Amino acid sequence: PAPRFAAWLVRAASEDGEQLDVETLALLEEPSWAAHAEYHERLESVLMPLAAEYFMIAKTGNGSPVDPVARFHLGNGARLERINWLGDKSARGLRQSHGIMVNYLYDLNDIEKNHEAYVNMGKIAASKAVRSLVRSSARTKLNNKKRKEADMSANATDAADE
Repeated sequence: PAPRFAAWLVRAASEDGEQLDVETLALLEEPSWAAHAEYHERLESVLMPLAAEYFMIAKTGNGSPVDPVARFHLGNGARLERINWLGDKSARGLRQSHGIMVNYLYDLNDIEKNHEAYVNMGKIAASKAVRSLVRSSARTKLNNKKRKEADMSANATDAADE
């Protein structure tokens, strides 16, 4: 489960609405959206990258992942293996996570390495598919662009100071 994804998404939309497809996200306000197959492809294309961002990038004040289930599994050395679209169609799953479910993989050869990287450096072990979803997030692209611009600005300031 992803019990806080829907709440995180509301906050993200209020903070960064210009970066999100709010028109598509508005479909989630319709109580029976999950029963409308014509909404699924459009919502999936927007929600899956945002879910990846939620699991991989969104942090609490102390730098831990926002999702409590992720904190548990990642802290135990699991790898975030797959994000599943409409994996939980229960009323609770739709309300808390818009149906998003996650699979974690416990590979005995990697558990200790993943645990140590997570605990000591905050690194999240994730499959290539999940990392690809993060890179496809419009918010991630915009934030990377802002970071590069800030770095270029800082470098220009440093050069001017010399």
